[in-house]
Amino acid sequence: MKKTLLLACTVLAAYTMKAGDLNTTRGGGSDDKKIVIGISVGAGIPMGAYGNKSTDTTDSPSDSTHVLHGYASTGFHFDVNFGYKFNSMVGAMIYIGGNMNSFDVSTYESVNNRHPASGETFSVSSYYAGQYLVGPFLSLGSSDKLKINLRLLLGLVTVNRPTETDNFTGGSFESKGNGGSGFGYQFGAGVQYNMNDALGLTFNLAYTGSSIGYTGYTQTSTFGSTTNTYTNTTLKQTMSFGMLNATVGVAINL
Repeated sequence: MKKTLLLACTVLAAYTMKAGDLNTTRGGGSDDKKIVIGISVGAGIPMGAYGNKSTDTTDSPSDSTHVLHGYASTGFHFDVNFGYKFNSMVGAMIYIGGNMNSFDVSTYESVNNRHPASGETFSVSSYYAGQYLVGPFLSLGSSDKLKINLRLLLGLVTVNRPTETDNFTGGSFESKGNGGSGFGYQFGAGVQYNMNDALGLTFNLAYTGSSIGYTGYTQTSTFGSTTNTYTNTTLKQTMSFGMLNATVGVAINL
């Protein structure tokens, strides 16, 4: 993956330098606009360990090497990006995106042979994954109306750790972890149809990848009037993160 990413960066950088030497700007169209603001919403499909629903995620205070992760379900994605075009083809982008993915409790219980007893309630909070990326983009097309946009972005990806809550007769258990982060990259491609010089519709497909590093968590158990807290501040655990986003949106040309 690192070699592929390096090759893609090299090819895109070379193409960007070549395109920068071309005088392709035409008057009277959206290509004259230097600033592009994009807003998109759609579906976020989890991949990697983040979306894996077959891994062992057994959690126990006596076994601190296992804490709950994975089992993310397809959810909602949104993003806002700010682009500046150096010419009609080449630009740079700041990208801020977020994914909200619920934790698949029913599959987790089935895979791990966990069946709540009578009177017991078991729940897990949702994931939120943030993407804060920057990088170059290309806008290709022979007319102002229809464009194919390509981007290669790098930056920071953050993911919270879901909170597990287990209430049962006579007590309760809660496991709460610190959020994690890691270096991230995104390959994206989309089609933009400009309805006029100022406004366009976009259809995008993008993949974001990262390796999220987590450190520390707290587990609280209550039995009757007695509460015990177990805190681990040294455990380091990584989770491979992948997210495939399919979105629609608008592009505002300024």
